[in-house]
Amino acid sequence: MADDTSVPIWTRTVADPDFREALIADPLRALAEAGDVDASPEQVRQLEDMDPPQRAEFVRGVVRDIHMRGGQARFGGIGEDGRLGGMPPGGDAP
Repeated sequence: MADDTSVPIWTRTVADPDFREALIADPLRALAEAGDVDASPEQVRQLEDMDPPQRAEFVRGVVRDIHMRGGQARFGGIGEDGRLGGMPPGGDAP
């Protein structure tokens, strides 16, 4: 259960690259050493049930998705040209 000072696991994972790598290497140790991270038993079990390469792909995928959603919220969707926000006004790519 989260208290007023705990940080959700994915917030810490996105914001702290050292924690992210520690979480990939050894989730239980990373969470124990962080102390202030809130993770449900299901989240911990999910991470522990993966081998390190699977965990790395999963964790980095979550971080990538969160960054992409943040960019889309700020700048709009991905345009037909593959760029965030689409073509610049005027229509021609630089």
